[in-house]
Amino acid sequence: MILKQDIAAKRTVEYAQSPNSQEDKVPYDAKEDLHWDMELVLVRHGTTLWNKERRYLGHSDLGLLPGAEQELKPLQEKLQGQSFARIYCSDLMRCRQTLQIIVPESELTSGGSLSTMSPMMEPRLRELHFGEWDGKTYDMLKDVSLYRAWIDEPQRITPPGGESWADFVNRLRKFLDSLYEWRVAMEVQPMDLTAAPPSVLVVTHGGVIRQLACMLIPGHDFWSLNPKPGEAFRIQLRLAGRHNYIAEMLPH
Repeated sequence: MILKQDIAAKRTVEYAQSPNSQEDKVPYDAKEDLHWDMELVLVRHGTTLWNKERRYLGHSDLGLLPGAEQELKPLQEKLQGQSFARIYCSDLMRCRQTLQIIVPESELTSGGSLSTMSPMMEPRLRELHFGEWDGKTYDMLKDVSLYRAWIDEPQRITPPGGESWADFVNRLRKFLDSLYEWRVAMEVQPMDLTAAPPSVLVVTHGGVIRQLACMLIPGHDFWSLNPKPGEAFRIQLRLAGRHNYIAEMLPH
């Protein structure tokens, strides 16, 4: 979890460039004629105690607060009956618990939200690792010079004992590459171009959703989205090649 509202001294920073080069991007008006390869449904986990207390929460393995079922019920009802070709979930407890609530095992086995395979626990979908700053608040860290430097230049500064921004972006790019490889393998089967593209459910963290949108959607930076606990975002994807994606955000 990265809290923009706690960073009064933050400079405007370009957090990460899209993997699409300008030459590869398709004009927005041309997207109407595209055949989309898949739809990503990106879900942020429900609320934890550290979220409520506005503490940094990266790889620490906290569960959801009591009452998570009620908090996530609107999303569970929205997803009920939807079919997913694949389901991916961060392997941290708060995401696993969220998945169990929004897509109960009974629905998977009954075909209510059938996936072609069991949900896959994916460490690459973890939040950024904040190292020694995990569990700390902005007020606890605001006088630490390295922390203030990280706020201004997260691509250059790494939290003590934590993860570099380059490593964070690289593992998310590898996850996108795995979707590309899976979709290429599907091309072996004859496809109905009039059929809806397969949906892929991804239960993950706020920072991951921000960064994936930054990497995929032209004009998005890291702060363009503010995923709330239990909120879902839908992105249509055309996989033009490895590291080469055409994407569009859908209303949610």
